[in-house]
Amino acid sequence: MVYLIPAPGLLTALLLALIDIRSRRVPRLLVLLGLVLQAVTLLGFSLIQGRPILLVQCLLLTLACTGLQLLLALVRPGALGLGDVTATGLVALSLSVLGWTTILVWWLMMGLLGLAALALVWLARRRGSARTDGPLSLAYVPVILAAAVVALLIAAI
Repeated sequence: MVYLIPAPGLLTALLLALIDIRSRRVPRLLVLLGLVLQAVTLLGFSLIQGRPILLVQCLLLTLACTGLQLLLALVRPGALGLGDVTATGLVALSLSVLGWTTILVWWLMMGLLGLAALALVWLARRRGSARTDGPLSLAYVPVILAAAVVALLIAAI
């Protein structure tokens, strides 16, 4: 049953990923809605389980993940946007109920899938007829979500 708890946040992240692919924007109002839905779900789950400290753990993991992603965005401006940072917070809140190990697997998968996606974009751009010298552009919310799904599946095994 615990594997269904991340559903509200991950479904919202799916919608965010589709918007990010189409327009390279991440609507913060939708992120906020997902955060509220996920927080209410986590609150209910922690109260049903009789473990209110679980909600505190989830919030701390979310703050740590969002802070780290913000730091990465500030280190290399333009590589990650604030929408990617907020989407990371939403997915972190969703996965945090599964613990530190799932969060670490998620971060590892974000790195690996992000590199793979960049390589695919680079190859597609290189094969295309319109070659530009501009920087590579990648919608990163789909990578965040795909990594979360992989981490969730690994945790379920």
